[in-house]
Amino acid sequence: MTPAVPGDRFTIAVVGAGPRGTSFLERLLAVVEESEPEAPVVDIVVLDPEEPGPGHVWQTGQSELFLMNTPSFFPTVAAAGTPGLRPSSAALTFDQWRMAHPDRAQVLDRTDYPPRAVYGRYLAEMYREVTDALAASAAVGTLDWRQAEVVHLEPARTVTPVHGAHGAAPRKAILTCGDGSTLAADAVVLAVGHVPARLTSEQHRLASAAAELGLEYRGPSIPCDLDWDAVPAGADVLVRGMGLNFFDALAQLTLGRGGRFVDTGQGPGRALRYEPSGTEPVLHPASRRGVCYLPKAELDAFVPHAVALKYLVPEVVEALQAEHGPLDFMRHLWPLIHRDVVRAYYNALVHNRPEILGGSGPAIEFLAALVGLLESAGRGEPVTAHQAQELLHAYAPGMPFLDIRALARPFEGRVYDSGEAYQREVTGFLEGISAEAAAGEDSPLMVAIGTLHAARLLVKQLVAEQRLTDASRRRDVSGWFETLVEGLASGPPLARVEQLLAVARAGLVRFVGPDPQFEPDAGRSRFTVSSPQVGGADEAQDVHRGTWMMEAMMPPNRVLLAASDLVSSLLAEGTAVPFTVEDEEGDPVPGRGFDVTGRPHRLKGAGGAVQEGVFVLGLQLASVQWGTAIAAEAGRDPDGRARTLGDAEAAARAVWALATG
Repeated sequence: MTPAVPGDRFTIAVVGAGPRGTSFLERLLAVVEESEPEAPVVDIVVLDPEEPGPGHVWQTGQSELFLMNTPSFFPTVAAAGTPGLRPSSAALTFDQWRMAHPDRAQVLDRTDYPPRAVYGRYLAEMYREVTDALAASAAVGTLDWRQAEVVHLEPARTVTPVHGAHGAAPRKAILTCGDGSTLAADAVVLAVGHVPARLTSEQHRLASAAAELGLEYRGPSIPCDLDWDAVPAGADVLVRGMGLNFFDALAQLTLGRGGRFVDTGQGPGRALRYEPSGTEPVLHPASRRGVCYLPKAELDAFVPHAVALKYLVPEVVEALQAEHGPLDFMRHLWPLIHRDVVRAYYNALVHNRPEILGGSGPAIEFLAALVGLLESAGRGEPVTAHQAQELLHAYAPGMPFLDIRALARPFEGRVYDSGEAYQREVTGFLEGISAEAAAGEDSPLMVAIGTLHAARLLVKQLVAEQRLTDASRRRDVSGWFETLVEGLASGPPLARVEQLLAVARAGLVRFVGPDPQFEPDAGRSRFTVSSPQVGGADEAQDVHRGTWMMEAMMPPNRVLLAASDLVSSLLAEGTAVPFTVEDEEGDPVPGRGFDVTGRPHRLKGAGGAVQEGVFVLGLQLASVQWGTAIAAEAGRDPDGRARTLGDAEAAARAVWALATG
């Protein structure tokens, strides 16, 4: 073990050895190999209570039923083939590692969705390869992993010299671990990743009621942390949330209980039949939308090949910013995004399903007229549904114009007489969406959703570059655009939705309805949940009851809610502060993440003081970036779709400059 202050060399402390910490070390290795010093310059100490590389979320021993939400060709923790970044000698993308080690990657194809445990193996091997190379470098004196959790950070201070000495002497930062040990460091990289969070007032109310009534309540959790065996066979389990954590629960409580999915040969939407083991609980899932995230299209690329933005393009954005300054999403960007989505949808419809518009000739006429309508509108003017519906009516009477925002809430404004009627509605909707997803680029709907996703990638870059107003980012991007795109474009692989439909047909999933209302029923010692849109004469038909309730979601990534000793102490002592944005009235509102400088992201404290030797990577950048949990995309721009690698590169070069300057 490295001593607390290893000589006079520069000490780098990396707090968190999951994907972001590993990316920092890989980028540092590239910088060291580029510099090739002849004598030791730095000592490196990595601090994490979990296995370095996988960290907590990607631990290698978790159930292999938990899948990643991206296919094999997508993620990387290292800059292999990343434009503009020099790869280190250890750099491999996950896909490269998969092909090199099929025995350790379960013979996955490039379009398969890997188990998180398998990605964890990749991360573990990448960490070992990178740290072995660093330790062998002449630039590194010592490199150690301490299996400890950092609970406190006292940043470096500049102290005044005594006895007539000249200049000011910097004092090292002091890190304190949960076991009481300390470490003095010259530079600290905070890559802490997911941390526990306090319950919201609503969650606390339900948890307290559960404790009082003898019920079982499970708050937001990382799926691998839950004891799934504790859920009794046959129990009615009320589930809030139908995103990715819900599909983890579905897999663990079906396949994990010995159930089987059998191919039916009936095609998308009805492709599977579920054969229960008899030990499953009954799930009652509910969400604001009333339906799960939509399945991803069957594609061999992250964005459909047919997608090309025509209106939301960098040169138009630059012109808008030159004219208006910081951009308003709803006024400046959404009209362009909407135009791109509409154009992509009807272009695909004309080429793939022209019969809907009266045949090839009329379909091409319609498309030409629609494009003319899109082109004639001003940059900041949306193409209204009324304008487009009039045009569409001439070619396909009765066909509604595509409303991409309404698709996210398909049951908006509708009322169902019974739970059975709603169950039929949801399954019918998901069967149709599954057929579209299976069609891939031949589906106009999937092309439209892919276009929305492509626009999201550009908006993410604009957010990171702070080119939107605070009020608009809070009101529009965080307020509705994030949830719109996540619900439509960031869902599970199609196989998961096919499994959900099969389990529902087997009677083991009973959908609740939109805008669910969860309550404890003290009189009957039960939780209840109901939807204001689903109700008939027989109350028992539409109120779902159970002694178990689960929040199918991750702990919220908000520093003010963090139940982490390190994060809490940083905030309490003013070493860190939340990034603050202005609302519509100009009042300050705390954001999700820390306040930081521009890249490299140094931590800022009370009064705007910059902690020069403390760098932040990953989830705690949530106030200045969007989508901090997603991995870097292999082979993509480090200022765009591989931004996490760009952040790691900037931090590594800044730390090396401090060490050698």
